[in-house]
Amino acid sequence: MTKKQVGLIDKKKKKISKLSSLSLAKIIAKLSSDKKAENIVVLDVKKISTFCDFFVIMTGSVDIHIESLKEYIITTLKRDYNVYPHHVEGEEYNRWVVIDYTSVVVHIMNPELREFYALERIWSKGKKVSYDKKGKKNI
Repeated sequence: MTKKQVGLIDKKKKKISKLSSLSLAKIIAKLSSDKKAENIVVLDVKKISTFCDFFVIMTGSVDIHIESLKEYIITTLKRDYNVYPHHVEGEEYNRWVVIDYTSVVVHIMNPELREFYALERIWSKGKKVSYDKKGKKNI
């Protein structure tokens, strides 16, 4: 498995899912779009980060929307791609939830925190990546 692939084992099925980190980031962006996340940005940070290849940053309108985005992303990736998160943070308040898929880190933020922390400005040397909002399931 190359370093650009995400390979996580589904313990029940003993199956390994192999997706490139770019494909995983685009799938997450598409899933987020399906659930009405706002201002979705996929940033390629490979050249400026030592801990991941891509950020997927999005805004959830309220805490319950952030919770539903998190659940939808995690359960859909588990079910359809056998990909499991390495770690999830921020679930207790649902103001800023981080889902760590090792090579792809997902940030789901409420509007106030998104504006305050401005991750796109902090990581402005990252390259924005386009994704197909109405694309096929398999990207």
